[in-house]
Parts: sequence; structure tokens; C-alpha cells
Amino acid sequence: MPSFSGVIPPIVSPLTADGQFDPAAMGNVVEHLLLGGVSGIFALGTTGEGPSLSYRQRYEIIDRVCEAVHGRVPVLCCITDTCHAESLLLAHHAHSSGAAAVVAAAPFYFDVPQSALTDWFRRLADESPLPLLLYNMPSCVGTVLSLDLISELHTHPNIAGIKDSGGDLRYFQQLCVQFRRPDRFAVFMGPEELLADAVALGGDGGVCGGGNLLPSVYTGLYRAAVDGDSAEIHRLHAIIHELFETVYRDEQGRMKLIPGLKLAMEHAGLCRHFTAPPLQDVSPVHAARIAAAVGRLMGAPLVARG
Repeated sequence: MPSFSGVIPPIVSPLTADGQFDPAAMGNVVEHLLLGGVSGIFALGTTGEGPSLSYRQRYEIIDRVCEAVHGRVPVLCCITDTCHAESLLLAHHAHSSGAAAVVAAAPFYFDVPQSALTDWFRRLADESPLPLLLYNMPSCVGTVLSLDLISELHTHPNIAGIKDSGGDLRYFQQLCVQFRRPDRFAVFMGPEELLADAVALGGDGGVCGGGNLLPSVYTGLYRAAVDGDSAEIHRLHAIIHELFETVYRDEQGRMKLIPGLKLAMEHAGLCRHFTAPPLQDVSPVHAARIAAAVGRLMGAPLVARG
């Protein structure tokens, strides 16, 4: 069973104006992440707009990410779907492309009990050719993976850990206390602003969307959290706070994370800003604020650790 730790960004899915996947831009983003010291790359997650993409595009993205990474760090691929067979086909494709693991949230259409979800994940783990990480994403799928469900599944020989995007630190702490085992069951934080808290609670790292733009900020924050360097944590949190206020939030304070992040990455020369429906472009006011902020956010004095 492979072990995972550190910062594993959920890589964006670069698109062209007509909604096609842009493999050249994906290569740019992969190199940017690797230069920023990431410990892995997570393809087709929420920041990667996985559920909004066609199956053909999902397969193309897995191929391209694995090709561009070329074994330098582990690649994790999201296989979340409402159809078990489609999830499993994607898992087999990820395996043949050279990925290290797959990640799956709960199916998100029918309202079913935790026992049904337990059976769903157990079947995926039984049949997947790659280790499976569970994905607790209640804001998107409408259900929390219960601690009882994790208790049933965490010893499965093909389940390698969990990514928790629920934002509840008490729940996250319980995951670490009850289930985390080094080299056996990893516990990752989803909300990037909680990365340092997660490490302090015993977590193995974070899946940080902002790492697409500022990978060295998040890898630096992870190292500072591991080292207990409170001054560095405070300094890097200030950069992340600015990212939230200028790139993620619009003029009404609403989260526009993916469109805002992609536009910032366009200004940084990494990829175009286009998103898949139903996401929409940011407003002109928000766009102007992003354009003004990118230079500050990516300035070398801000992101370099002493």
C-alpha cells in the first residue's frame, strides 16, 4: 500500500474557448506545481471540475497528467460518479496510465443510508486495480461519510486513506485519532485555509486548490506546520487570506473559487480562464481585482521561505 503526505493540489483542468481540453496548458500547470515542491497531483477533483467534464475529457486529462508528471510524484485520480461501472472503468484507465491511486466521493443522486454507501465503497475498493482514498465532500454530494462508515472501511486492504473536505475540525480530529496510521491510512484536509490546523491535529497534508497558483506558499505552509514555525505559518496565512479576498471572493463576498483561480492563472501565463458549464466567468469588477492582485500574490519576496 503506498503512503501519501504533504501538499497534493487538485489540479485545474485547462480548457479552450470552445470547451475542449488543452493538453499543452496542462503541461505548463504540472511543471509549475512540481517546481513549487508539491508531493503529488490530484486530477479531476472539484477544482478540476471533474463532474462537469465529458468522459472522453476525463480520460484525456488522466493520460496527460500522468504523461507530464512522468513518475516524479504520485498522481491521484478522482473517479466519483453516480454509476459504479463508470467509476471502475475510470479506475482501470488511471491504472493503465500510471496513476498511483484513485479517489471517490459518495454517489450524489439517490438518498441512501450509510450502509449503502459502505457497500458502494467496499465494492469499489474490492474491484479497483489501484488503492482507493475516500472523499468526504458533503457540500457537493449532500452527505457526510459517518465515522461508523470509516470504521467499517479503514482496514480494507485496498483503502489508503481519506480526503476530508467537510471543514469540521472536530470530525477531522476524530479521523486522525481513530483511523490514521502512518504508511497505512492517510488523512488529508481539503479546505486549504485549515492546512496548518490539520497538520497540528495529526493530519498527513492537504489537497489545496490555491496550490495551482501558489504551490510554494502551500508547500511552505505544510513544512512550517510540521516544524511548528508559528511565525512562518502566520506569514503564509496572510498570503492565503489575500488570495481568498481577491481571487476567490467576488465583490459581494461570494465564493467564485474556480473561475477566479483560473483567471488568476491566465494572468500568470499558466492556462486560459475558461470553465465548463454550469460555472460562469467572474464579474468585471472581480476580474479587475484579480488582475491587480496576481502580481502581488506571485511576487518572489512573498512566496520564498528564508
